[in-house]
Amino acid sequence: MAGSRQSILNFPARPEYDFSNFVVSPGSQFAVSLAREICSGTELTYQTLFLTGGQGMGKTHLLMAIGNHTAQSLPEKNVLYVHCPDFIRLSQSDSAETVPHSLAPFENLDFFLMDDVDKIAGHPASQKKLYLIYNSIMTRGGKIIFTGRTSLNDLPDTEDYLKSRFRWGMTAEIQAMDDPTSARLFEKLGRDVGVAVPQKTIAYLLKRIPRDFPSIKDAVTRINEESLKQKKKVSLPLVKTALSIP
Repeated sequence: MAGSRQSILNFPARPEYDFSNFVVSPGSQFAVSLAREICSGTELTYQTLFLTGGQGMGKTHLLMAIGNHTAQSLPEKNVLYVHCPDFIRLSQSDSAETVPHSLAPFENLDFFLMDDVDKIAGHPASQKKLYLIYNSIMTRGGKIIFTGRTSLNDLPDTEDYLKSRFRWGMTAEIQAMDDPTSARLFEKLGRDVGVAVPQKTIAYLLKRIPRDFPSIKDAVTRINEESLKQKKKVSLPLVKTALSIP
């Protein structure tokens, strides 16, 4: 989703982000179970969820899946997504242009989804406003889901009162995919674009490319383009050409 985020998203949105097409690994199983649970409509002992993990681990996918699932199964709920840098921009501006996107609507949400919350570091005014919105939604019985690359214990330049709120709920770290999961993701992304990559070729590539979603997707895209260019099925020589592997 990087590079294509919008300031605020209502749901349903971006249907490609769904629980059904999230490739679950041992390192993401707990996070997926909590993500499904928090939007299940059942009564829970917690109201907030913090999903953490490195770039390309699937945090945004799960966050958007929560929003889409809620819109489908609990249509009466008011759900909003915001990317943290856009929240910072909105919360620090008093210009007339921001009136339609004022912070007031955030306070009346049933589900508040914020991506990359750790980017609020070093923005005390935005942190204060997020704290107030957090308290308002919690009081109303709403749910709040954050994602971030930094663990709660390591958030820099963030007020203690806000970090304490983050710790009230559940936390799940999404860890790197193992070989079988990476291979399943490779196969799925290949099916999505209509290209079949042999198992032996996938095993070869997983020893030479990072095991994160952007890297695997980029590899599949380039392999598909080279296959179309050469008008040939995927082979190891073709893959080496596509990815410039000696």
